[in-house]
Amino acid sequence: MPKSMKNRWIIAGIVGISFLAGATTAAEHSFNPIKWIKKDPTPTASEQLAKNSDMEKKLTTELQAELPPRTSLKNACEQFKALDDCVATLHVSRNLKIKFNCLKWDVNGTKPAGDVKSCEAPARDRGMSLRTAIRVLKPDADAKNEAKSAERRAKEDIKDASS
Repeated sequence: MPKSMKNRWIIAGIVGISFLAGATTAAEHSFNPIKWIKKDPTPTASEQLAKNSDMEKKLTTELQAELPPRTSLKNACEQFKALDDCVATLHVSRNLKIKFNCLKWDVNGTKPAGDVKSCEAPARDRGMSLRTAIRVLKPDADAKNEAKSAERRAKEDIKDASS
């Protein structure tokens, strides 16, 4: 056998053994690159408020007029994945005079505690964007601009309360 052919077989053997050795450890690791990036679970709106009581107090004071009667901010924000979604929903509820629990139900897709007798369940029991919920509950409103301004104001409120 010529020397160059022998060298190729040696290299192929080394590559094969390396591959097999790597395969045994690959069982422990995923080949899915999305799983390589570890993400901490994002805290829900209620968890964010529970972690920062000063922010909760400031936001509660600031949003008192927008909260439903006898409802704390923490209770109003239950079932929301993000605090800014909750605050934006509160702003829209107040600005467009839409019942907060109805809007909350449409945005989250989960029936909230409290008075929802006059609310219609969202289609397919799934949450929808704030803009879509506004369009469903108040068809004559400018849903796009109302949602944008409420989301912008919510971010500002949270930023102010955090500082």
